[in-house]
Amino acid sequence: MNEKKIAFLIGQNQIRGVLNDSTTAQSIYSALPLSGNVNLWGKEIYFSVSVRVPLENGKEVVELGDIAYWPEGPAVCIFFGPTPASKGNEIRPYSKVSVIGKIDDSSIKTLYNARIGEEITMKPITNGGV
Repeated sequence: MNEKKIAFLIGQNQIRGVLNDSTTAQSIYSALPLSGNVNLWGKEIYFSVSVRVPLENGKEVVELGDIAYWPEGPAVCIFFGPTPASKGNEIRPYSKVSVIGKIDDSSIKTLYNARIGEEITMKPITNGGV
């Protein structure tokens, strides 16, 4: 298996992660780089993308650090805490998402610095560099 390492560039910050082997993750990875503007919904960053694929193994609740694709956007989402739809400590997207990967645990605190409207770019990491 060839691990699909990716990075999100947000302002001066870089967040690293890995995509899974899902069909949706393959579609997103093959379309990289993708850029957009940061939107925040609670502790979720999302940005619109041009990739359109159907929901795959849709999840109503996700885990801290999950990277997901939201077909209704379409958008890529990064979850770093509860959203307005969450009950208790769960992390609940607006509607079902396809989980496509995970960011590094060390990157989660960096997401708190993201500002609405800031440019975000999702890129592949090849040979250790972005």
